[in-house]
Amino acid sequence: MPSRMLLALCLLAVLPTGAGAQQDKPADNGIADFQKDFAAAYNRGDLDAMTAAFTANAIRVTPSGIFQGRDAIRRGFQDALKLGLHDYSVRRVVSRSEGSFVFNAGEWQAKVGDQPFRGFYTAVLVREGDQTRIMEETVTVAAP
Repeated sequence: MPSRMLLALCLLAVLPTGAGAQQDKPADNGIADFQKDFAAAYNRGDLDAMTAAFTANAIRVTPSGIFQGRDAIRRGFQDALKLGLHDYSVRRVVSRSEGSFVFNAGEWQAKVGDQPFRGFYTAVLVREGDQTRIMEETVTVAAP
């Protein structure tokens, strides 16, 4: 796999969009709508909406590096979208509340052209006023 493709796949957002097999399900508090809105933003390539889903000082950890803050996260999304990633989907496996945080973990998959890719993620979500935001996200790419 070309290294540029791997880099962009590592930058792919993996915010959970599906119900999956959930454990320790937290009170929803609008998180399901937040997840649907993020998935829709990704699928239409809306960088502003994708970036706004993160806290101002959010951190994304991927195999290609650590991205801190919305500007760095936005640049990562731009790189992923330039490759033409499509058929993005996620299956949430674990979701639980810990105080004011919601922890999610699961699997993601997408395609570049006809080539399928998949991996795993964790995400910590928080409330900022009346908005849900991602505070921390870790993304992996599964070995072939």
